[in-house]
Amino acid sequence: MQAFLVGMHSLWRWVVLIAVLVALVRGLIGWLRGGAWTGLDRQLSLLATTALDIQLLLGILLWITERRWSDGAFFAFVHPLVMIAAIAVAHLGSIRIRRETDAVARHRWLALSLLVVLILVTAAIPSYSWSRIWAG
Repeated sequence: MQAFLVGMHSLWRWVVLIAVLVALVRGLIGWLRGGAWTGLDRQLSLLATTALDIQLLLGILLWITERRWSDGAFFAFVHPLVMIAAIAVAHLGSIRIRRETDAVARHRWLALSLLVVLILVTAAIPSYSWSRIWAG
């Protein structure tokens, strides 16, 4: 079970990163070009937030089943807290987007909130994971 959770958590991070990047780019384009807020924009925002939520659920299950609180400080506290902060930013951005009536403001909030999410998520990915990406 633990190996499955580790595999899913590692694999799902790519879904999260791709979903966040696609929604972020869409938000930037809409913000800078002044595009209309469409159903696709809403769906991409929802997809990014949902992907983050699923990753959080997998992470919590992994943290509990592997008793990560007894590991070093990074896996015990830093990684979980930074990821929870990223998810909080994503949800706060979604709330702000729903409250806005102007399309450009919605795109701006989408882009800015997901930029912060992307920074937090990439900062909290373990360093050895990055070396495995480029090693092939």
